[in-house]
Amino acid sequence: MSALPFSRKALEEYLYSIYKTDKLQVLEISLLGKGWHAEAWRIRVMIGSETRNLVMKFLKGEKGFGHDYPADRAQVLLLAHKDFNELPNHIKSIDVGYIDRDNKLHSVGDYEEFFILMEEAIGRPYIEDLREIKSRGYLIEHDLKRVEILANYLASIHREKFFGDDETKMRLYFRRIRDLVGHGEMIFGVIDSAYPYQNPYTKQLKTVERKVIEWRWRLKQYWHRLCNVHGDYHPFNIRFTEKDELVLMDRSRGRWGEAADDVSCLAINLLWFALLDKGSFKGPFAELFSSFINHYIKETNDEELLKVIQPWFAFRALVIASPLFYPENPESVRNALINFAVNVLDLDLFEIDKLQELLV
Repeated sequence: MSALPFSRKALEEYLYSIYKTDKLQVLEISLLGKGWHAEAWRIRVMIGSETRNLVMKFLKGEKGFGHDYPADRAQVLLLAHKDFNELPNHIKSIDVGYIDRDNKLHSVGDYEEFFILMEEAIGRPYIEDLREIKSRGYLIEHDLKRVEILANYLASIHREKFFGDDETKMRLYFRRIRDLVGHGEMIFGVIDSAYPYQNPYTKQLKTVERKVIEWRWRLKQYWHRLCNVHGDYHPFNIRFTEKDELVLMDRSRGRWGEAADDVSCLAINLLWFALLDKGSFKGPFAELFSSFINHYIKETNDEELLKVIQPWFAFRALVIASPLFYPENPESVRNALINFAVNVLDLDLFEIDKLQELLV
C-alpha cells in the first residue's frame, strides 16, 4: 500500500464519529512500519486539549498467508479488535472499520454478528427434479435437457481463466487446494464437525486425511487451471424457472478455484440418488451422472478434469455421507459413499465405467 487510500479530511470525519467531539484535529500521519503481513500508520491527533498517538493497521493480501481476499483480512482484524481488549496488559483496540468505494472510513467496531441481505430466489429447487425422477423411475427428455443446461453453465463460467500474473494465479490455486484439505468447511473441517468423535468410520476417515495430503501436493502442478467457479453447485443451491432459466444461490469460498470443485459437487448428488434409488451405480441417475460429466467434457475439452477430480469427489462424498447433515441416509448408502471417498483417491484417472467398483 505505502500510501493512505483516504484524505486527512475523511480521517477526521471518521475520528469525529468515534470520539463524538467537534474538538478534534489530525496533526500528522506517518508510516510507522511495514512487513510481510501488514502495514501500520501513526496518526497524531488532538482530541480536545489532549494529543494522542494512534496506529492504523492494514493487512496485505498480495503475499498470501490466507489473506488473499478482503473478507479474509476482515476476519483477522475483527477478531483482533475483540481479543486485544480481553487480554490483560495488551494494547487496546479502539475500533475496527472499513474504507468504502469513495475512500471514506466507517466503523464496525461494535459488532456482535453479521448478516447478508439478498434477493429471494425464484424457481423450483433442482433437488425436486431428482426426487421426481426417483419417484417416476425413469428419465424423460426434459431431465436430460436440464442436466445439459447445468453442464453448459459450468462450461461457460469455467472458460473464464484467472487474468492476473502467474505468481498470483499459483498462489490462489494453492489456496483453493489448501482449503479443500484443511478449511473448516471442507475435508478436515467436515470430519471434525459433521462426524461424531467416536464413530464407526474413523479408520476410513483417517485414510482419507492421509491420502488428501498427498493429493494436495499432486494438485499443485495444475495451477494453470485456476478459473471462475461457483464453489457449492449442488441441487439445493440450484433452481429452475418454468422456462428452464437457471437461478443459483450461495456461491462459496471465493471467485477463483478449480473446475473439478463444481463438477464433483453436482455429480456426487447424482451418485447419491443412484444409491438411494438402486443401491448401486445403476438406473436413471447413473445415466444422468454420465450425461452430465460427458457433456461437460465435450463442451470444455477438459479431459484433464479426470486427473484432478478425485479429492473433490472425496470431499463431496464425505459431506453427503455425514450423519449430521444427512441423518436419513440408509447405512448402506452411507457406507458406499465413504468407500467411494476412500477408493477414488487411489485413482490416477477417474473413469465413469469403473465407478461401481469404488463403492465397495
